[in-house]
Amino acid sequence: MKVIFNILVLCLWFSFCNGQNETPVVDVYGQPVNYRVSALSSNIPLFLATDKNTKSINPFNPIPNVPLGSLTFLEGAQKILLTALVRKDSLSYYRYSVFENDTTLIRSNEKLSVIDFVWNERSDYPGYLTMKLELPNVVNKKFTIKIFRYPEGSKVTTLMIYNKRFEQAKCKRIFLQEQGKRIKTQITENLYTVDNKPLKNDTAFRIRNQTQGIRIIMQKTDLDFAYQLILKNKVNGKENIRFLSNNWSYESGNPGYFIPTDYFLTPGEYRLSIIPYIGSNGHNLRPIENKSFNMSFMVLPPPITYSIQEVILSLLALLLLGSILIFLIRKNTRKKLTISRHQAAAAETELENVRARLNPHFVFNALGGIQNLINKNEIASANSYLSKFARLTRRILNEEAKISLKDEIELLEDYIAMEQLRFPFKYKIQVNDELNSYTEIPTMLIQPFVENAVKHAIAPLKGKGEIALNFYKEENNLLITIADNGVGFTVDQEDGGLGLKLTKKRISLLNDLYHECPIFLTIESGLSGTTIKITLSQWL
Repeated sequence: MKVIFNILVLCLWFSFCNGQNETPVVDVYGQPVNYRVSALSSNIPLFLATDKNTKSINPFNPIPNVPLGSLTFLEGAQKILLTALVRKDSLSYYRYSVFENDTTLIRSNEKLSVIDFVWNERSDYPGYLTMKLELPNVVNKKFTIKIFRYPEGSKVTTLMIYNKRFEQAKCKRIFLQEQGKRIKTQITENLYTVDNKPLKNDTAFRIRNQTQGIRIIMQKTDLDFAYQLILKNKVNGKENIRFLSNNWSYESGNPGYFIPTDYFLTPGEYRLSIIPYIGSNGHNLRPIENKSFNMSFMVLPPPITYSIQEVILSLLALLLLGSILIFLIRKNTRKKLTISRHQAAAAETELENVRARLNPHFVFNALGGIQNLINKNEIASANSYLSKFARLTRRILNEEAKISLKDEIELLEDYIAMEQLRFPFKYKIQVNDELNSYTEIPTMLIQPFVENAVKHAIAPLKGKGEIALNFYKEENNLLITIADNGVGFTVDQEDGGLGLKLTKKRISLLNDLYHECPIFLTIESGLSGTTIKITLSQWL
């Protein structure tokens, strides 16, 4: 059972290796990308940006046995900027240390003293500072940074930056270990021994009853856990992974591993490799083949003998294997369902966040309208505007994710009536008789587009503006159009206001949540006006 389970896990791991995607070093504007590189579980966010000489960056790899540790691979970096995001009022509690190449202590329990950026009260991080962590020349270096906050001295966030070439994987010794003795040789001559006879690479041998497995000792590197020990066997010309691990144990300061005979009992060709891997987020691993160690051997079949007991045991083994596979398939199915539910919950949470940003945006614009009327000394209009705004706010700020078509149209009429107090314009709302007025649509889906039309298209026309809203059915789709006669814009170059941007993002999130009922948005604009079309597919 253990052998089969490990094979399935290792095959799944290796499939990640084939999906490697390079992480961008610079953005579309040619500026260095600033990555968060500290562990997700850490309460001390660390960020890293590199120079344009950097060929690749692979952040967010876990460090074994270091819960708050993270490893970032760099290639060819000449300079880097490492920063920490901390609260200004707790700056004095932070201390950090820097080790170079595991041997040289560059900084010891130093305070954060160099400010890179001050976040003001209107920013995303009011009261925070971005502080530089000073590092020396990073060319061809490995750095280990440890940072903590008093009094939590035991919660140390560790960041390892590896900006150098991997060392060549070398093997010091290999044992074919048998019960009661070890037979060993030096791998510097590409030899190992069986039955006290020196055998060169690619030599064949049989597994005996007393054979326990292979013990391999690798020459220590400065990043041992990045080196994977892989055992493959060749079947019909194709190599299959039999064993894979980087969980090294140490003998006399050098990493070693023991591979039981269970993994190479099957007769055939085998290749034993030690290969360094590089990746991002602990996944998408790719091998550095030119730094690998490889050794081949052949396992010969035992004499063919069968007994009734062996036949019965074989049948039982097949039954057990089938049971295990069924169990694993069911377990995998349950896992996929759980992941799907979690993804849906995450999408709903982000939708709520976007909606929470839309509400203050609407309130801010409305308050601006009230202020404008007061400044013009139109007190009666301001009072009427405020009354409509209060009624409208109560409806908008509810917690419902969806709203009926009837209520949405009433909300739009209240909003338009409110805006007509500021400046006159015409509007009409047409609803197809085939539509069910109680059909539910996402809340605040249409209002930001109407608000955008009033603000940017209708206001400059000084009483000559017109807005037309149409709700109609096309097969199982609900179509909504918002048209105005204002001066249009170039769609490809239009950045849009915050409300428009948030609504576009919200539509994208809704599409992630409702795969079978996507929402499509098209915008047509010219000198004679703008038409926005929202298609809610399969919504009816």
